[in-house]
Amino acid sequence: MEIFDIIILAMVAGFIFLRLRGELGNKTGNEPLPPSNPHPRAAGSDRVVDLQGRPVEDADYAAPAEAEAADPRFATAFNAMRRLDSHFSPAQFVNGAAQAYPMILEAFWAGDRGTLKNYLSPAVFDQFDAALKAREEAGHKLDNRLLEVTAADIVDARLEGKTAEITVHFSAEIIAVTRDKDGKAIEGNLSDSVVVNDNWTFARDLKSRDPSWSLVATRAG
Repeated sequence: MEIFDIIILAMVAGFIFLRLRGELGNKTGNEPLPPSNPHPRAAGSDRVVDLQGRPVEDADYAAPAEAEAADPRFATAFNAMRRLDSHFSPAQFVNGAAQAYPMILEAFWAGDRGTLKNYLSPAVFDQFDAALKAREEAGHKLDNRLLEVTAADIVDARLEGKTAEITVHFSAEIIAVTRDKDGKAIEGNLSDSVVVNDNWTFARDLKSRDPSWSLVATRAG
């Protein structure tokens, strides 16, 4: 499905995000991928930071054991990543991704381009932005609500040069309602929820001083 088709669907259907998820699986180059750790540790520090490297005051946070996030299938990739960045942790990455997932969803639903730019690669942002423009031109608003993220698991990991690419599978329960310019629901209702499954790929240049990861691809799955 091409981006033009997504725009048309968005204008007539309104539930733009579910259409968009199936399209964004196409990468367009070596865009940086975002991490799955909502609370990674700052390099050389015991402080917890978010995906953008900003301190997080979370006294209750405790990184899960590596065994909980590290899959033996990806041991070679993880070891290679650690050679480039000794602070890399699969467990913390998964925590970060689980934090980023609802933030990105809610920013898209709300049309918050500023937040989206912080987490998306330029190519993926352009696709989200095209869908937002189509929604705005149609006069539609999303009244979507994320009820629960039930799973966040690494399903692929690789190192391409200095860029780490990690794909995380998310399962979540969502209420999706599209409203017209008058606030009338034209699709969905607040009493029904749907289960969505997504595979999101995050990336980062591990030799960069910038601690941020970027979302570079999404696909339904």
